[in-house]
Amino acid sequence: MKLTALFITYASAHGTMKAQPGPASITPEAFGVHYYTQGTWIGCAKPTGKNCGGVKVPSAAPCCEDPMQPTLTSVDQVSYQNFTLFAGASAYASVPKTLYAEGFETIKPVNGKLRGALRSKNAESAKSFAQVLETDPFKYNPWFAPGHAPIASPCGILGGWRYSSARDYIAGPGDGYEKLLNHTGGALNPAKPPANMSIPAGTKGTDALMYDQNMRMQKAQGQPYRTNDNANWKAGGIQEVSYSLKANHGGGVNYRLCKLDNLFTDSLTEDCFQSMPLDFVGDTSWFDYKNTSDNSNSSAKQRIPFTAVRVNDANTNGVLPKGSTWTKVGLPACAGFRGGHCPRCDAPQFENELSKAGFWGYGGHGKGNSPAFKEVLENYEIVDNVRVPEGLDGDYVLSWRWDSEQTAQVWTQCSVVTIEP
Repeated sequence: MKLTALFITYASAHGTMKAQPGPASITPEAFGVHYYTQGTWIGCAKPTGKNCGGVKVPSAAPCCEDPMQPTLTSVDQVSYQNFTLFAGASAYASVPKTLYAEGFETIKPVNGKLRGALRSKNAESAKSFAQVLETDPFKYNPWFAPGHAPIASPCGILGGWRYSSARDYIAGPGDGYEKLLNHTGGALNPAKPPANMSIPAGTKGTDALMYDQNMRMQKAQGQPYRTNDNANWKAGGIQEVSYSLKANHGGGVNYRLCKLDNLFTDSLTEDCFQSMPLDFVGDTSWFDYKNTSDNSNSSAKQRIPFTAVRVNDANTNGVLPKGSTWTKVGLPACAGFRGGHCPRCDAPQFENELSKAGFWGYGGHGKGNSPAFKEVLENYEIVDNVRVPEGLDGDYVLSWRWDSEQTAQVWTQCSVVTIEP
């Protein structure tokens, strides 16, 4: 039996596992979102599905009234280290005129709008990181305490939530759409879901996974069938995993396993996945890409190694599951953040081997990408090695979890892998 990657993928997804392609039967045709949980903060009892408490919408309601305090302890662990936020003065009427006193730029009017440098690379020399976080607009978003934000499904929901109206997918329920039109609110997804998708918006990733498994059984007509179509994993071995981002919200990722049998007993839960996190191997990640632009002389895949920033209990005040390790997104976004749309992209948010090679950006096809990154947007992935636990045998569901730093979202997708002893 072989490794199945039942990855629910399509071109405009914000974040996607890339290690293997997924079956077309559960690919949402031309739908510009992906499987994730919308409206979640660290320490909340449950997600809301709303466009809550985000830096894009400073006047938005909080995701819950009693979030926990961040557990990250160093500016090196965050993605948005040096950015500028633009917003209408009315939206920021309640924001203190000085976010950080010493070592940070004071908020001041610029062309009728407020402008403030919210983090900088001298953050720890100016103040302790804990003090910096006191006024940080992102501080309750999922990445600030990895694994602690509640999610609606360990394999995500198509469109982030199950809404009562297709229009709500654009900006959330209630007056979200009107706020978006009035430029006082933000978008969740770019459009209403197409009416004829084979897997409807609002479907949980676990249900899509069940659909695929049942379809395989049905098509086999009583004959033996495989639950997957790809390479085997070896118990105790090292396995490559990878993902790509079309909207670089920063934050970090974690991979984990749960026995496929749990899918058929309605016990494929976040608790099950958190009981079997995968360890990263080494301190190196890779940026794999192909440059297929017209002026490129080669379409061969190229690989850039870069130093991974691992995040765990040893260098934070706690991650979930305990004892697990997460990895910060190693692709820097643009400095000069402007609500996700950078007017210029002259510099990265932080420096590493990728930025030195010329790769940084927000993703998508806007201006917020370096020239080199713009050429490979459809043809790159961020690769890590993970160790497969000893003693496993059979079919397992692999879940990729991306805890966002910039938004109140957790992105998750699932696949099936076959592990042989």
